[in-house]
Amino acid sequence: MTKKAIKYIQEELKKMGLDPGKIDGILGDKTLAALDKVPGMPLNFPKTRKGVWFIQDRAIKKEIETGKQDGYWGPQTEFAFESLVRISEGLEPEIWRPEDLDESNPNDWPVQKPETELTRVYGDVGKNQARLHLPYPHCLAWDTSTVVNSFSCHEKVHDSLSRVLTRVRDHYGEDRIKELRLDFWGGCLNVRQKRGGSSYSLHSWGIALDYDPGRNRLKWGRDKASFAHPDYDAWWRFWEEEGWLSLGRTRNFDWMHVQAAKI
Repeated sequence: MTKKAIKYIQEELKKMGLDPGKIDGILGDKTLAALDKVPGMPLNFPKTRKGVWFIQDRAIKKEIETGKQDGYWGPQTEFAFESLVRISEGLEPEIWRPEDLDESNPNDWPVQKPETELTRVYGDVGKNQARLHLPYPHCLAWDTSTVVNSFSCHEKVHDSLSRVLTRVRDHYGEDRIKELRLDFWGGCLNVRQKRGGSSYSLHSWGIALDYDPGRNRLKWGRDKASFAHPDYDAWWRFWEEEGWLSLGRTRNFDWMHVQAAKI
């Protein structure tokens, strides 16, 4: 957690009448004691997780989508935090994912707007899922000690997704996959609304995936995102030859994200 985030926590605690001590960006004893007085705070969480839970709690109270309130800092929480900061500065939260780009579409994935088109092709959110048995193990990006060998995705993208990841395995090999963190999985099926919006995220249908969110953050462009490096050219080629769309490649943000829908 950054000093900026901790300072935000301290300032919010102070507004609540809870003494966090000096506003110094350090998660010290006084700040932790104040966090423990926040209603609903899971007292068994470690200190960093308490801080993230508090930020998620602030976002929920301001009706900003933050994903599951679990104390883990993922891309959804990062966006929620940045929105909270903008609100504290008297600005409106930023709206992401402009959807005016057209591309070739060899696998005939539907367009993501209007949402009724996604429903027509994929059905209701959270439905029609299939279990994908992975060609190589993945670890949870937010808990790398946890390894998964399968996950749920929409049945209509199952075979394509399996082909992409099989090509990744065959091309890079186990050691190179680990080196490039192509096994750092940030999630697929997750029924939720889009960041900063009211329509459903593509993750709600199980037709979008995130990889290595820590090194490919939502706002990062080619100058910072690791997936923009030439080492990942084959990775992107395998996705694009199946018709999947990368927001990083096409719009230069959210490099972690790939989807089976056009914009």
